[in-house]
Amino acid sequence: MERVLILEVADDLAPFSAYLWQRRVAHRVFEERGMQVLEVARADDAQAVRNDYAAWCDGRLQLHPTQSPRSRRIDVAAALRRYPVVIALIVLAVVNLPASWSVETGSLGPWLGSLTIAPITPRGAHAGDGSLLALLAAGQWWRLVTPIFIHFGVAHLLFNVAVVVEFGRRIEYGGGSWLLLGLTLIVAVCSNVAQFLLSGTALFGGLSGVAYGLLAYVVVRGRFDADPAWRVNRSFVVGVLLILVAMSSGITQLFGLYLANTAHWVGLGAGGAMALLWRPRRTGVYVD
Repeated sequence: MERVLILEVADDLAPFSAYLWQRRVAHRVFEERGMQVLEVARADDAQAVRNDYAAWCDGRLQLHPTQSPRSRRIDVAAALRRYPVVIALIVLAVVNLPASWSVETGSLGPWLGSLTIAPITPRGAHAGDGSLLALLAAGQWWRLVTPIFIHFGVAHLLFNVAVVVEFGRRIEYGGGSWLLLGLTLIVAVCSNVAQFLLSGTALFGGLSGVAYGLLAYVVVRGRFDADPAWRVNRSFVVGVLLILVAMSSGITQLFGLYLANTAHWVGLGAGGAMALLWRPRRTGVYVD
């Protein structure tokens, strides 16, 4: 972190801070010895921030402390431009939620069968019309990824989406959309194939394997990169790992809850491994 501004506490930096976040400038504002300090995460941003602050003070840069209805609409558009992959994952998961509703009645429709890693029978086993390799040879490559968009209930969906939003936006902000897209596809394929081969059933799904992969990527990359986007509370990480270990013990099966724990562990490992191999930085500057 590099100190850029030291100002009186009475100075309202809220509009300027919002402007910096809008331009993807990672920073923090805090009070120290009766003064207000603004620090930026990247030294390369320091001079530009000083210039923008000077322009704001002399009126060349116009910032507004409150948002009009029009500016709120612009913010939605800005979010679509800044985090297109995160938003696409959420939309696809929500749109495909109804595909699993028929499971409760024991009727597995064609919609669900087109998303699973292999065609399924009414009991959830993969149909005997060909192996996974045969399906891939027939051009059904999408099946390696689409199980991540299957969710069994609203609670399942909301939990996975919350984790993907938290860590996906960090990756898309810090490394770019191509990084998040590539990481999602790699983790999805690894976790889905492993779950299918080891469980013997094609009836599984959810973004949780990807979510664990994104978490692992952010945690491991935080060991190499000082950008605040990669910082995760250590207690949170320990808690997540303890929960994963507990779920893998089989205790959830006592309550009739069967989890794709293989996908969780493989996703975690794949995400961590990718952080060791692939750490691109964000390119370009977001301009509203």
